[in-house]
Amino acid sequence: MDRRRFLAKLSAISAVGLAGCPGGDGGTDTPGETDRGGTPTATPVSTPTGTPTATATAAATPTAEPTDEPTAEPTDEPTDTATDQPPIESDLPRLQTDGKWIVDENGNEVVLRGAATVEPWWAMEYQNQRGADYWESLEMITDRSNGWYPSVLRIPCTINYQEVGISTYAARYLDRIVRHCADNDVYVMIDHHLVRNHDTEETDRLMRNFWNEIAPRYADHSHVIYDIYNESSGPNHWGDDQAAWDSWKEVAQPWVDLVRDHAPDTPLIIGSPRWTRMPHMALEDPFEGDNLIYAGHFYPQHGDPSEMDDVFGAPAEEVPVMMTEFGWEVNGNPQVDRGTTSGWGDPFREWLSSYPNVGWTGWIFDSVWTPRTVDTDWNLLGGDYYAGHFMKRWMYEKRDERTPEAVETDGATYTGPSDESPPPAPTDLSTVDLNETRFEVAWSSVEDDETSVMFYRVYVDGAVVGTAEAETMTIEGTPGESYDIAVTAVDAVSNESDRSETVSHQMEGELQVDAEIPRAGSAPAIDADVDDGWSGVEAREFQHVIAGSVDGDDDLGGTWRAQWDDDAFYVLVDVTDDASSTDSSEHWQDDSLELFVDADNSKGSSYDGTNDFQFTVPRGDGEIGGRLPQDTSTVEWAQTETDAGYRMEFAFPWSVLAVSPSVDHAMGFDAQVNDDDDDSERDAKMAWYGEEDIAWDNPSAFATVQLVE
Repeated sequence: MDRRRFLAKLSAISAVGLAGCPGGDGGTDTPGETDRGGTPTATPVSTPTGTPTATATAAATPTAEPTDEPTAEPTDEPTDTATDQPPIESDLPRLQTDGKWIVDENGNEVVLRGAATVEPWWAMEYQNQRGADYWESLEMITDRSNGWYPSVLRIPCTINYQEVGISTYAARYLDRIVRHCADNDVYVMIDHHLVRNHDTEETDRLMRNFWNEIAPRYADHSHVIYDIYNESSGPNHWGDDQAAWDSWKEVAQPWVDLVRDHAPDTPLIIGSPRWTRMPHMALEDPFEGDNLIYAGHFYPQHGDPSEMDDVFGAPAEEVPVMMTEFGWEVNGNPQVDRGTTSGWGDPFREWLSSYPNVGWTGWIFDSVWTPRTVDTDWNLLGGDYYAGHFMKRWMYEKRDERTPEAVETDGATYTGPSDESPPPAPTDLSTVDLNETRFEVAWSSVEDDETSVMFYRVYVDGAVVGTAEAETMTIEGTPGESYDIAVTAVDAVSNESDRSETVSHQMEGELQVDAEIPRAGSAPAIDADVDDGWSGVEAREFQHVIAGSVDGDDDLGGTWRAQWDDDAFYVLVDVTDDASSTDSSEHWQDDSLELFVDADNSKGSSYDGTNDFQFTVPRGDGEIGGRLPQDTSTVEWAQTETDAGYRMEFAFPWSVLAVSPSVDHAMGFDAQVNDDDDDSERDAKMAWYGEEDIAWDNPSAFATVQLVE
């Protein structure tokens, strides 16, 4: 028998959907992708087993279109800025490119570092929700007497400008911003902040209307940079980088030419398809023109920074690159920007420091758009859960490094958070049943004496299950189960209170179990062999064809079995498949196994980002994709070819699945297998439990399995 065996650790890169930015312009995203919405009440809240009942979320559903529609009444109309203003004059030198570097007029290497502000029209319309108007926040981030040292600010201009017209928008907002930045020795990056398909007539109309007005208006200002197009959300030609780039370049090159005709000396920043995550294509196929800089957008759910060299690092060795978006927030969008300073921010800075020519603008200096860097009292957020202090400190520490002499770097020293005291613990916890699978927990609000309480962390049976910014959360539980609940409060600089007193809640009803998972006598060796430890474990067959068609027993089928111990959840799958095909970059289009785990059996209608997972495992040697845990370093798996097809074996530690095991613990689970017979697209898919192909998007479709002795 021709036998191959693969032993590996799970890859840390999760093949989750990429995303556009807050303040999306209403363009259409590719299904399966998501946009960090910029609605006024946007506050991304992680809700693994429940949904906070009094908080809106910034993240659109995977198939939703991004929106800029407000959710509250705007404040009074701002007045136009005075027309009798002196000319805008800047001491900053005009920038240009030289090889991989941005340089000044004397050839000195320049690296710009700063942040994005929120969109100015929106900020003024909804200043009551932000806690400050736009001009107050602009003054704040350029205040060297308070330790702020940005050398560049990125100004996102969403299609909100259509509310007043581009010319009025420029006179009312951009003129004042450009003047303020000139007066404060800060470069200003005017960003046409589109998040939409690039190859439509409407997109072309928006681009030409905007740049025909804006490009000549600031062409003579040495401190202005143009960011042509924020993010293209499609068409992406997944699996074919060249086709995606060709599609983009065909329509974007005329826009570059248009702006260059109006502003022959202004540096231009160019995005790319897949939410500006393809700067590597500029190596072999750059745009035509001078003084072009290629943008990159990078967030925690896009991967470990150390593994992004091919996409972001390689082009920076040959052409100018700026990371014009990055950021994180502990409760951010689980498909995009959910992360921590220690887990992602510090590694990101370390990685970026290996490319000394790459500048950056962090996303975003705001209290509402996410990931947030200030609270609504405009306390700077920090600690392990927020990026505000991280970005401010980074600007300060690099203020004299490759900065034009005209940029003022004298001022106050950066000081870190002074608040080292956690808030008080929440009190007065209570619970009430909503139905047989849901109950609500509530508590009294908490005030922090030094900064503010940003969110509450809810613990169920000792494990974190979600966070809420209001004093209530809806928990999805299992009929018949009993839960112990406690809550903590977390402040603006990530100090967490003691846990509240614990309350218990007994769910009504009786659990309906689809399969029992026995305790292992001893932990199996993860080697893709059926050793003695599996001999008494029931094998369950794939039963349902949920996509395509299956041509006989040899074409597609198989079994799965599982067991557990105090350390891990073990799964062994034998797949029958008489034709091997692994030609696509999208695993679900090839021969592959998909395991679905809802570790706390919360049965939510969408993935909660904490203990709902999809593991898509390709046949043969390849990276695992899907919706993965943030830390998969301790997950083990092995794979081998068999006479009938292939076999896979897994050990998922409970620490990775974010639950504590016990007898009678219930989980959501399904095993599904994809089949490609002819090196094209998928021909069929079978499932053990599901009767529709919806588990990839909907954990409520999983079976219920229970741990038993």
